[in-house]
Amino acid sequence: MRIENSIKNIYMSLLTQVIITILGFISRKIFLDNLGLDYLGVNGILSSILSMMSLVEGGIGSSIVYNLYKPLAENKEEEVIALVQLFKKLYSILALVIFGLSLLVYPFIGFVMKGNKGVSFIGIIYFIFVFKNMISYLNAHKWALISVDQKEYILAKYNLGFYIITTIVKIMVLTITQNYILYLSIEVGIFIIQNIYNGAIVNKRYSYIKTKKKYEVDKATKENLIMNVKAIFLHNIGIWIVFGTDNLLIGGFIGVVTVGLYSNYTMIIGQLRTLLTPIIDSIGASVGNLVATESKDKSFKIFKIIYLINFWIYSFTVIFLYNLLEPFINWWLDRGLLLNKLAFVFILINLYITGLRESILMFKNKAGIFTQDKYMPLVESIINLGTSLMLIKYFGLAGIFMGTTISTIVIPFWIQPNLVYKYVFNKSSIEYFKKYVFYIVLTLGVGTLTTYLCNFIEKGSLLALVIRGSICVFVVNLTYLIIFFKSEEFQYLLGIVKNIVGSKIKKNQTVKIKLKSFKLILKKTKKRKDI
Repeated sequence: MRIENSIKNIYMSLLTQVIITILGFISRKIFLDNLGLDYLGVNGILSSILSMMSLVEGGIGSSIVYNLYKPLAENKEEEVIALVQLFKKLYSILALVIFGLSLLVYPFIGFVMKGNKGVSFIGIIYFIFVFKNMISYLNAHKWALISVDQKEYILAKYNLGFYIITTIVKIMVLTITQNYILYLSIEVGIFIIQNIYNGAIVNKRYSYIKTKKKYEVDKATKENLIMNVKAIFLHNIGIWIVFGTDNLLIGGFIGVVTVGLYSNYTMIIGQLRTLLTPIIDSIGASVGNLVATESKDKSFKIFKIIYLINFWIYSFTVIFLYNLLEPFINWWLDRGLLLNKLAFVFILINLYITGLRESILMFKNKAGIFTQDKYMPLVESIINLGTSLMLIKYFGLAGIFMGTTISTIVIPFWIQPNLVYKYVFNKSSIEYFKKYVFYIVLTLGVGTLTTYLCNFIEKGSLLALVIRGSICVFVVNLTYLIIFFKSEEFQYLLGIVKNIVGSKIKKNQTVKIKLKSFKLILKKTKKRKDI
């Protein structure tokens, strides 16, 4: 059932992301043509400010989700209801707290918008962002429940429909009016309808959570929640300072326009990342169930498989982006909208390092390992902020990204694998680091070969992009297929594919046999009637 649900989630996620990616590029082009880089920069800075305010959530959602896996797997409805009710209550309070914080932060937003001259009515724009952020908290308990149950694919098709409608309407509004406030208002309005509609679907599927009877979370679970929330809160602060302050630092020290340029890179990277990683994300819910119900050996076996998938995806992504991202921006948005090469290289280094951590982080979070390294993210964030502020003087924009690289290598790169191997697998983490080094060497080798071949193709045209992309897809994936084909991990994945294909063929054969039998019965019935 875990594999079946994961495959359904992967299928819907991939389909959704393909459509979102195409619409996203069209929408961004129209946005820039009608509003310009200043608005794009403001959009990125306000998003970063709102993500800062979400720190008050403190890890409540992650901790409750962790505690939901077991009772949901064991069909303990009363425990599930108690946790969902607690989730709903706390998130309703959080929505109000975030609004209060938004009022306090508002007078200071001008300090991180260096060079902004083209964007008016910042206050109205800011509070539209705030309002949308608050709405997302009101149904969060329902999205958590359906995610833990590995049924995200149920909502995915509706979310896709709402996204398509939202994008089309926003494009029409921008083209006709060039009004950013109306553009944002349309987005919020449809987002409210989407939340109401999806909430009704979840209520229908899990009707037992609608009870008016109040349930209390047991003492042991409550103590676990409090302990984990304290730890996750510290993690969230560290993560935000490391990954959420880039736009603020760029906006404050370099300028709003550069934030706009950078957001084109992050948009493309984000779209490609979400297009390629539904495989890992969809497996995530299965991992929580796996850790809660299976042996350590089984968990370790699955981890190695996810680690390979994780490497394959991010190695391919980084090589692909290195050879296509900048030529694509030149073709898509015209020349003159690129960051300097050193900044671009460090953006990709950070993508690779953080991407390769996803498998270890998945097991760490799903196993509830929050308290053992609760202070490390703060240390990481201090190193990140300190080195970024120091290096920005010498390397400009690239210095901000260098700070992220240094802080990641110094702290989480070593600590997180050790914790997972110790508490989840009861094994030494040496094997993890050996494989990590092997993966890096492989990425550099295959990346160098791929880039060498791509450089024979002239840049500039759509055909050139297609050929360069084809070289990346063919060379990288064929090389990895040859190297890993006989590995235990790849053979396991191949077995799953064979089973799925086999079951589909068997199902189709069964349907054909039934249809044939039905036709024979109809013929016999007809003959009897004729007699």
